[in-house]
Amino acid sequence: MRRIFLVEDDGAIARNLTCLLRSEDFAVTQASTQAEAFSILNEERFDLALVDVSLPDGNGFTVCTEIKETQDIPVIFLTASGDEASVVTGLNMGADDYITKPFRPIIIRQGGTVSAGNHPQGGAMFYIRFPE
Repeated sequence: MRRIFLVEDDGAIARNLTCLLRSEDFAVTQASTQAEAFSILNEERFDLALVDVSLPDGNGFTVCTEIKETQDIPVIFLTASGDEASVVTGLNMGADDYITKPFRPIIIRQGGTVSAGNHPQGGAMFYIRFPE
């Protein structure tokens, strides 16, 4: 089972994403703060991280740096901060993609990439693809 690390302080978004990902047979571990994320990263291994930029006790950029240094897994920022400077900062810190809220997740089980695009009905969407 693929393990996803979700770092999101908005309870409704965290619950909805967790429910969706678990319904697709992903194991999800969620943190609401930077401190909680660091603690979990010391204890568990993951295949992918979905990280919000704005956290109550820090930011997702710092969490991304820690993830890349300790686990070197794909990191996707899911955030309302869609300004160009934030996007460039996130990508320069090693993020694999940067998706602005609102978004529409679509999970595809074949392939081996994570990608994003615009949904025809508006909003961003992202795809999670893992090899079988």
